Amino acid sequence: MKKILAALALWFPISMMAQSNWEIPNAGNNKQKEVKKEKKAEKQSAQAAYRDPKYTSKDAVTEIDGKVAWEIDIDVPGSTAQQNYDKMLEFLNKLVTEKNQLENSNVSLVNKQEHKIAASVREWLILSSTFYATDRTKFYYTLFVDCFDNHVRVTMNRINYYYDERPNITTKFTAEELISNDNALNKAKTKLVRPGAKFRRRTIDRKDELFSKIKSYLING
Repeated sequence: MKKILAALALWFPISMMAQSNWEIPNAGNNKQKEVKKEKKAEKQSAQAAYRDPKYTSKDAVTEIDGKVAWEIDIDVPGSTAQQNYDKMLEFLNKLVTEKNQLENSNVSLVNKQEHKIAASVREWLILSSTFYATDRTKFYYTLFVDCFDNHVRVTMNRINYYYDERPNITTKFTAEELISNDNALNKAKTKLVRPGAKFRRRTIDRKDELFSKIKSYLING
């Protein structure tokens, strides 16, 4: 009799739970659903960007002497060449010490008399990022700065990518190989193609961000 009562005592709360709103969590499946949902959204976003004129226009990636390069001319009214030089040197020294910077990112050369600066920038470039993975590449480029009275010219060139680094293996690409109009666009020049698509998009974004910050720093301080 005691055994029967003990069995009933164990069974009773379990049976009550079965009749309530209790349920077994399904966290694993929920996570998989979220991953699939995020991958789908990322794919749709990428497909839309593949035809975005911001990235597909022939002027989106420019060249100087056959090499991928961008140039920006910034008017700084009321400034001297020395003032612009001092500001740009300050800006570049801050840039090469930011969190995303790599070893050997530095202001490599200066010409105080001619108000010129060269910075060798080495940084991480995020190609895509989700809660389950980050795709990134080492991004190397040079910034050349010419300072004048009331004006500054900045050139971004010598662009290289070091991607998918593993022991004894490094995949290196030049910008000409990867993001130029000839290699990153389809024959009709209307759509981005792989593998250069994500590199072209993120490089253009980074260039725009960088030039915008430089302009703001020169004008607003």
